[in-house]
Amino acid sequence: MADAAFSDDGKFYSAITQDGRLRIWDTETNVLKQEYTPDLHLTSPPSCLQWLNVTRSVSSQKGVRRKSISDQETQLIAVGTTSGKILLYSVAQAKVETVLIDQKSNEIHNNKIKTLDWHRKYGLYSCTGDNVVHEWDLQTASVKNKYNINVDSKSKQTNGVSAIKIIPHNGKSSARYLVAASWQLRIWCLHESQAVLVKNLGHNASPRALLALATAGNTCWLIEGSQNERLLSFWDVTITDENLPQVNGDEPTPNKRQRKKSITSAPLIPTPTCNFVLEDAPKIIDVNVETENGTKLQLAAATRSGVVHFYGHMLNGSATKPIKPSVTVYVTTPDATPLPLQCCRLATTGDLLLGYTNGAALCFERVTPDLNTKTQILIRGEAKEGKKKVKQTNEVNKVRSDEKSNDVTYVEPMGGVTRKRPTPGGQVEVTMEERLANLGLDVKSRGKSAVNQNLTKLLMQGLHSKDKRIILTVLQKDDPAVAMRTVSHLPADYVSLLLDQLADMATRKTSQCAAACTWLGATLRAHAALLLATSPQRLTHLLAILTHRRSHLCQLLNLKGRLELISSQRGTRDTELDHEPVLQYDDTSSEEEMEVERYQSDDSAQSWDEAEGEEEGQGEGEWGEAGGGEADSGDSD
Repeated sequence: MADAAFSDDGKFYSAITQDGRLRIWDTETNVLKQEYTPDLHLTSPPSCLQWLNVTRSVSSQKGVRRKSISDQETQLIAVGTTSGKILLYSVAQAKVETVLIDQKSNEIHNNKIKTLDWHRKYGLYSCTGDNVVHEWDLQTASVKNKYNINVDSKSKQTNGVSAIKIIPHNGKSSARYLVAASWQLRIWCLHESQAVLVKNLGHNASPRALLALATAGNTCWLIEGSQNERLLSFWDVTITDENLPQVNGDEPTPNKRQRKKSITSAPLIPTPTCNFVLEDAPKIIDVNVETENGTKLQLAAATRSGVVHFYGHMLNGSATKPIKPSVTVYVTTPDATPLPLQCCRLATTGDLLLGYTNGAALCFERVTPDLNTKTQILIRGEAKEGKKKVKQTNEVNKVRSDEKSNDVTYVEPMGGVTRKRPTPGGQVEVTMEERLANLGLDVKSRGKSAVNQNLTKLLMQGLHSKDKRIILTVLQKDDPAVAMRTVSHLPADYVSLLLDQLADMATRKTSQCAAACTWLGATLRAHAALLLATSPQRLTHLLAILTHRRSHLCQLLNLKGRLELISSQRGTRDTELDHEPVLQYDDTSSEEEMEVERYQSDDSAQSWDEAEGEEEGQGEGEWGEAGGGEADSGDSD
């Protein structure tokens, strides 16, 4: 919610939603009474609101005698917009009655209404983005006066006024006093269309301040808080006669002692009367002062963490240490689910009006603070019923043996053993043989859903606690199927944390980089749309890492090949090769071999003798033929 406030009587609570709608709840009945959507609520949405109690005269009706004129008080809500308009919304009529706009404003300047404040005596005041305070006349719907507040600082973010508060005074002067919260908390005097700085209270570093004013007689106190600090500062902002402007030159002439004191005295650094410490930055604050038995301060603050702090402090001087809360109020359900508190208000009876969210509804309740304990826990709402396991039975296999009997016989499929189960709540008697038969010892036949769920939960636990040992236990499983099933069940909040761990693993050794690539591929396939929408920088970082590692791949492969070649060559020198001989000569001989050789030698001698006889016969024939020829030749002679 952008801004919220209670009415003066605490009967209504109004708030501006993020989409520019005005909602009004009845705190007595916890009912959303009205909801108003302004025109152009998206282009110029509401920026702030303030409750007003306007007294209007009601004239007598015609035809009715002795009807006197009476004053009627009307509750209005002033809603400031970013376009510079102020809408006066009537709760009774449920519509916008009047639109306040500065006709003489320049469109070049920042006319956004930053803050509003209302006082019964002084009227309605607003402050725009260019630090111009407007005093409005509600009867004529026009601007009475304009006051330019100069709050220039070195930081441009804290130049604007984020909150104003009107300080009442009992002087006869017509001047107005208000507190403006910018980069400093200052009191300004608005008189004759001029804003004069009266006092610097302290430093405020938040772009959005919370101010609450409490009065008791002629004394005024201011409670100041901011969105960035867990402290509430308590200031005394009472307007004295020294702060009132002098009329017609009636300023007294200081004597010699006063002039010497004013020259030699060092400037005092303003400090708050006391500080109140909070659990978290405040969202809404309320303050009340009682003066029956001493001056007692009551303070209530609702924080961003969903709790309400209540302080009861007696004002008897300044306090150097921060004051801790007297009691802290929590709201939870019976099953210990916290219900965040959104708002709080101090009633005149001393009770606390609390508003907390229960689901989509906003509930209000009056509570009396228990000052005997430091923590007050309210148990409201209903506990969430757990999901009951519903046993599903197969109607096909369910056979009722007897109508009067409560036992049901289950026929087991595939020729299993039948067993009887009694009514719900009874004991099931199963023999040891049946139990052993039902045990599945085959690991491959088991389902992997439980293992994947355990890996997903283990990975979520490791990413949440940033435990490297648990994360590496899961991510070193280099299995694409396991990675895909595990990542697909991973919530979207843990995807960015997983990418950071994968980027760290990608810079490690090769085995971890290979596993990181497997899990990265599974993550891209399972959460592609989410990564493109939310984590483009992480993907760019991973791409740069993998590209750098890939640039050295060719050199590493070349080196690997050379090393393998050298190692293989050195291995071949040391090994002895066994080859079969082509020719083998054996010197040893046996007796059989000798007999065979003798037999072969006898045969060879006979063959040599036969060959020689044949040669001699052939020679004699040749010589006989030659001798006969000679005889023939002799005879012829």
